[in-house]
Amino acid sequence: PDFGATKAPDAQPKPDGIALDALSGTQPFIMRADGRGWLFVPAGLVDGPLPTHYEPHESPIQNPLYKQQTSPVHKVWAPGKPYNKLAAVGDPKFPYVISTYRLTEHYLAGAMSRWLPWLAELQPELFIELGHDLAKEKGIKNLDWVVVSSPRGHIRAKALVTHRIGVMHIAGKPIHHVGMPWHWGWMGLSTGDVVNDLTSWVGDPNVSIHEGKAFVCNVEKA
Repeated sequence: PDFGATKAPDAQPKPDGIALDALSGTQPFIMRADGRGWLFVPAGLVDGPLPTHYEPHESPIQNPLYKQQTSPVHKVWAPGKPYNKLAAVGDPKFPYVISTYRLTEHYLAGAMSRWLPWLAELQPELFIELGHDLAKEKGIKNLDWVVVSSPRGHIRAKALVTHRIGVMHIAGKPIHHVGMPWHWGWMGLSTGDVVNDLTSWVGDPNVSIHEGKAFVCNVEKA
């Protein structure tokens, strides 16, 4: 049920009412027991109560709004371990921002979809999406092999040079952005390097989703 569109603002709850009948005309938030809107929850969330801006753990710039660079309560697994090295802010060895994402034709890490001939034919191999300006700067042409590296390791992928992704201007300097799908592995009809070998072991404070949408990398022609 939804809150009645014709319920008057001065409507009073029925003394023996249940569900929507127990809510007054000024209590339209039906998913809350008291019918009221909440700015924050009294328990459950680690951060909050109001949103703010933090940079990702790996970032090419300092936080432009606050002295606090990243979330003070985000999770870092295995800090200092060789398999989870983290780049410092503005590390010149890893100047580009990378995002990982999904494709329609594959499911999660691809363990099921890479075995299906039709899907493997539609998306046959791992690629890195990069803008024309960065490709020109690096001498990379469409379908060239590219080495992508982060503080955790390096992988190879085919170049997809496109206008869909490009350069951002942040804090007074140009910052190139690249993207990679993360559906590949070493088995199946379509195989490729594992993009999560590049990502950091850093997670959000509430549900521990790792920071795969924003970290830093370097890109070179193979």
